[in-house]
This record gives sequence, structure tokens and C-alpha cells, in this order.
Amino acid sequence: MMYGLAQVGACVICYFGDGAASEGDAHAAMNFAATLDCPVIFFCRNNGYAISTPTEDQYRGDGIVARGPGYGIDSVRVDGNDVLAVYDVVRAAREICVKMNKPVLIEAMTYRVGHHSTSDDSSAYRSIDEVSYWDREDHPISRFAHYLKQKIGRA
Repeated sequence: MMYGLAQVGACVICYFGDGAASEGDAHAAMNFAATLDCPVIFFCRNNGYAISTPTEDQYRGDGIVARGPGYGIDSVRVDGNDVLAVYDVVRAAREICVKMNKPVLIEAMTYRVGHHSTSDDSSAYRSIDEVSYWDREDHPISRFAHYLKQKIGRA
């Protein structure tokens, strides 16, 4: 299948969270994609928590993006709350995948304002003030809305 994608100038994008990056399947997928020259974008949404486990308890080192070079994968970290930055990084990653027939790892640094799932009560491990700050100050939609208002002169 991947050979067919490469022949038509297509690529695959795989979205996962920082918690899933600690699973063996993620490591196997990145290793296979690198060794088989697969046009895959691995897009990790690092929101600071694997369900209720904060990233400082998940791993040591410089996040998920630091793992890519170990597999021979071009890797980039992006501000996941900046809609235009994410767009630009994904577009550039797609170019690499399609033109060079190789995988790319993107780590988008963001924050999960809501609960992880319907069975999760994030107030047990995050304060209301913390969540309110991120929702009010650095939410991707409000940031992009602010940008658009400035762009058309309605700040």
C-alpha cells in the first residue's frame, strides 16, 4: 500500500497523543516507516497529560520530537495552539514525505482544556485555574480569531 501511495504523490498522516508515544506500537510504526521509506507524517499532539499522567512522569528528555532522529526521521516541534504554524509545518512535512518518500515526526505542543474522555474527571489532577488560564489565554481558536481581527483591522 505504501508503495502505491508513493507512486501517486500521496502520504498518510497518523495522529496520536503523547501517552500513545510511550506504547511499543508507536516505536514499531516509526521504525518500520523509516526503514521502509514510507511517506507518513506522525503527528503527536502533546497536551501535557497521558490521560491523568503529566508528561514529567511519562518520560525524561526533550519530549517526543527527540525520538525521531533515533529512527532516522526528520522531526519538528511546533506550537500546537498556533493554527497557521501547524498548517505550515504539516504542509512542509507533506512535501518531504511525497518528494523524498520518507516519514516525518511532528510534535505539536498544546493543552487539553477538556477531559480526556467521558470517564475522566480532569479536575482530580488539574486545577480549575490552570484549565481556565489555558482556555482564556492560549486557546487555538481564540488566538486565531484574534489574528483574523487584527488582520482585517478590528482589534
